[in-house]
Amino acid sequence: MTHIGFVCFPAYGHLNPVLAVARELVGRGHRVTIPAIAEFQEQVAASGAAAPLYSSPFMQGEEAKAMLAELKDKQPDRANPLKTMHSFLQEAFDTVPQFESIWDGDRPDVLVYDQSTFAGPMLADRWGVPLVGSFPALAANEHYSVWAEDYAKLDQPAEFAELDRFLADGLAGLGLPAQTLGVLAARQPDLGISFYTRSFQPRGETFDGYEFVGPCLTERVDHVGWKPSGDRPVLYVSLGSIFNHQPAFFRAVIEAFRDEPWQVVIAIGQHVRPEDLGEIPPNVELHTLAPQLEILAHTSVFISHCGMGGTQEALAFGVPLLGIPQMTEQEGNARRVAELGLGEWLPPTEVTAAKLREAVTRIAADRDIRDRLKEMRADIEAAGGARRAADLLEQRAL
Repeated sequence: MTHIGFVCFPAYGHLNPVLAVARELVGRGHRVTIPAIAEFQEQVAASGAAAPLYSSPFMQGEEAKAMLAELKDKQPDRANPLKTMHSFLQEAFDTVPQFESIWDGDRPDVLVYDQSTFAGPMLADRWGVPLVGSFPALAANEHYSVWAEDYAKLDQPAEFAELDRFLADGLAGLGLPAQTLGVLAARQPDLGISFYTRSFQPRGETFDGYEFVGPCLTERVDHVGWKPSGDRPVLYVSLGSIFNHQPAFFRAVIEAFRDEPWQVVIAIGQHVRPEDLGEIPPNVELHTLAPQLEILAHTSVFISHCGMGGTQEALAFGVPLLGIPQMTEQEGNARRVAELGLGEWLPPTEVTAAKLREAVTRIAADRDIRDRLKEMRADIEAAGGARRAADLLEQRAL
């Protein structure tokens, strides 16, 4: 029996495709371990994987609470990639000892690390095992990076040098050899498993060593048997599970469609209260956390932040998108949706009720978008999904 371990960034869009692969591997008789924060232990255990508990300062600490408080009723600023890198490195320094303790005496035969978790490469270096990466977001190499525009704006050698010192100190504290940020950021995996198609990856032909398996879907613990309430087409709206503290945006959606022939289903998240949104018309249905896959199976248009998870889930169901990205990574996905003719996108600063209504009406009536969605669904089917990902990990274990 092969033991396969995953180091996964603790967020829905990163975890959901991994759980589909885990369910497939467990069904084949393999042992799977996915360390989980408390919020996700139930979901991980439901896949059949072991879910030992660990803590994530990045997602559970004071920094995360402060970030969410700062975002209340406003759009997040475009991220500074060096600040983001600093946060991800600190998360790795804090979690590597926890993962080592979890796997002490029971090391996986294959270790798969999420692209946002530097703990994975650090553990691989410690254990002398190959780098196997999972990519729930667009990959980067010398030909393409969604962060290229942001890095190009930086001209602060001292800031880069300070981050290199921070990296060296953290690695030394873990007993690992020093390396520079440039070396670490440029590392390519021995095997990369991307949860979208090669056609969706910009410059996809340049990503040697990557297998693009497409979206990996599986039954989830949030399934409730959701069905449409009538004959109206369904408009689904979600800004994901992190950058969703946007009551002004949700009010604009309600204003745009209160008198329109749509059943509007909105996932408002954990931080917005229904009473913050004014009068809720009869054609609008609010959820804190929505059963997304069940809703998408009946959706005509999806207004989305364009996180990769939700974007690929929509494409798997043949649902066109109106992207309202909330951060750099999501803007890359939204631009790609528009480039491939699978929907449209609006910068969040340009959102009005009128623009939302006009864009949704236009997208819903566009036959060319429907034709391209059919082509993308065929591409997704050919990519292989969770079964193909499990095949690749089995081969790596041999």
